[in-house]
Amino acid sequence: MLMLALMLAAAPQPQAYLGISAGPVLLRESGRPGTGNGPMVRLELGVPVADRFGAEVWLTGAMESAPAGAPGDRALLGAGIGGRFLVARAGAEDSFGLWLHGGAGWGAPIAGDGAHGPTGFGGALVTFQPFVKRFTVGLEADAVAWRRTFGLAVLPSLRCAF
Repeated sequence: MLMLALMLAAAPQPQAYLGISAGPVLLRESGRPGTGNGPMVRLELGVPVADRFGAEVWLTGAMESAPAGAPGDRALLGAGIGGRFLVARAGAEDSFGLWLHGGAGWGAPIAGDGAHGPTGFGGALVTFQPFVKRFTVGLEADAVAWRRTFGLAVLPSLRCAF
């Protein structure tokens, strides 16, 4: 019985994590000419649910410059739930990972025109875990959506386990 307790205590416990991703986003609104662009930031608070799956809540913000010749710069804020699924690991000590990452929620304009509505994202995330096991760095390419606006975001990311 003592041996079982020692083995369970030595086993790594799933750790909650905090992640931040930030980078450029290109957005195209249906019915509006041109493509808007600007920076986007996403904060994630998650927990591993299984060996290859994590569940998270997220908060995102983006500033969009209007396309050339069209008025209406705006800032958007969204929140929701999401998840990650580990597709493959590679490298020494499985330090590289390929993840599918997605989420859905609700968004609102905080500056400029627009209306409240559903928001979401989905894409691929490549991660690297350096010698400090608490941290993971990555690069994510996502399709993003907010009401009738769709686009692409490229987000370098940093994740820290508690």
